[in-house]
Amino acid sequence: MTYRTRSSNRNGFLVICVLVCIGVATSIISLSTAEALRARRAAKHSQQMRQTEYLLDAGILRSATQLANSVEYSGETWEPEIQDLSRLNPHVKITIERGTNPQQIGVTITAQLGLQGSEMEQFDPSVTKRTHHYIYQIKDN
Repeated sequence: MTYRTRSSNRNGFLVICVLVCIGVATSIISLSTAEALRARRAAKHSQQMRQTEYLLDAGILRSATQLANSVEYSGETWEPEIQDLSRLNPHVKITIERGTNPQQIGVTITAQLGLQGSEMEQFDPSVTKRTHHYIYQIKDN
């Protein structure tokens, strides 16, 4: 009888050790999976931010070109058709501000990538936005 009790105690202890090891392994796997998902989200956000900056550069170039062609240019909302970014709804808003000096035109460009039109847009981490402001100097002929 004593032998069976020791054997069942050993078996119970062994089962507990195995369950603890499984629990530790599961914790390690879930923590590393969560960290991998966080890193993936951060890389995706960083890439989208870079694309937003490129879109902003294109908007700056577009506004300068339009103003060079005509000082009557009044700005626009530009939605470029970029195949790789179509799912991100690229959107550039060019605003022209004419001040008291007729030789200078204020230009504000806002580039945005991400879903737009929702009430929570400003809190959505998948929406990236960049803004740039410059003064366009009109050349005398």
